[in-house]
Amino acid sequence: MHKPDLSDPPSLLHLRTLVRVADYGTLASAAKKMLRAASVVHDGIRELERQLGVRLIERTPDKFTLTVEGRCVLIRARRILAELAVLPALLDQPPVTVHEQLYLLNVRRLSAFVKLCRLRNMGRVAKAMDISQPAVSSMVKALEAGTDKVLFERRSRGVHPTDIALAILPAIRRALNELAHIQPDLAALAGEVRGMVRIGALPLSRTRIVPEAIAGLLARHPHVQVETSEGNFEQLESDLRAGDLDFVLGALRLGGSHDLVSETLIEESLIVLVRSGHPFIGHSSNLESLIDQQWILPRAMSPARFLIDQCFREIGLPVPIPAVESGDMAIIRGLLARTDMLAIVSSHQFETDIASGEVFALNVRLERTKRAIGLMTRRQCLHTPPAAALIASIRAVAAKIQ
Repeated sequence: MHKPDLSDPPSLLHLRTLVRVADYGTLASAAKKMLRAASVVHDGIRELERQLGVRLIERTPDKFTLTVEGRCVLIRARRILAELAVLPALLDQPPVTVHEQLYLLNVRRLSAFVKLCRLRNMGRVAKAMDISQPAVSSMVKALEAGTDKVLFERRSRGVHPTDIALAILPAIRRALNELAHIQPDLAALAGEVRGMVRIGALPLSRTRIVPEAIAGLLARHPHVQVETSEGNFEQLESDLRAGDLDFVLGALRLGGSHDLVSETLIEESLIVLVRSGHPFIGHSSNLESLIDQQWILPRAMSPARFLIDQCFREIGLPVPIPAVESGDMAIIRGLLARTDMLAIVSSHQFETDIASGEVFALNVRLERTKRAIGLMTRRQCLHTPPAAALIASIRAVAAKIQ
């Protein structure tokens, strides 16, 4: 088979054909169910094989069987169609299988929809996709005709997605991300781990765990690419649910979610940090003796701030009023270097600074500020080989820290 163009995703229509053939056992049965000629179904499979650069079906005069590659692609194809199959309920349409929703089985159309929801400007979407603005408009109209809903409202500055557009957006994003996972799956079958891994890195993971894990991964699999996102927790959680991130790493939140799974890797407690040479170093201190100092604390409403406030209240002390609220390491490091302020921070975040002697951790106990640091993934996700390899690397780094 020829080497495929990885920038050109396989056709959703042809993936649907593969699923139908697998479901009904023969090309003829699938063709009859799809109301297509057997030659059309046959050509669809052949074109999908050409797009992917692998043979999907072994044919004999009396039957066919899926190849190893065919079974691999079939798993992703079913997941893609399952994501799109939830849309009728969201659209208040009669329950139908995704196989009848042909208006959805167009990658560029779905990609234009996702980009327009984000960019909210048809001209910018057209430029990003290297197509004309009328082409983008035509794609939107096709989706609106299929959904029988208004998906975008024109405003003075571009367009704005309607509530129904935002409701169907996550499933479409997940479907497109599943589509992008097909090539890394096939590469692993050929003995090579390659492809993109997208991770959300919360602050507590960025100093050591993420860099060390990525370095270990790339030493073993040099053809893997890693993209990190460092937004706030709410944004990373949203991107994880949509499949735009393979997983999120950092401080785990209390409580649970039915569609997300958390795995604790390490636990750590908060510490009180001061500059090197600070007058409190070497002196016996407790929280009560420090209460009137100038404090650098995490931002209000953050999980760490909640634990700090709880710690002070439980020992009968007033919660300190922070002089500075920040979670930015560079700002905290700069303030400590120039003042006698005290900062309550993560021990893992500043372990390099502590080891170098630039800052010092006071011998002050902050009771019940222990936090779990770990991985958060979607419950039903199927990791690509490169994502699974990075998770294994992260677990190995965390095991050394414990």
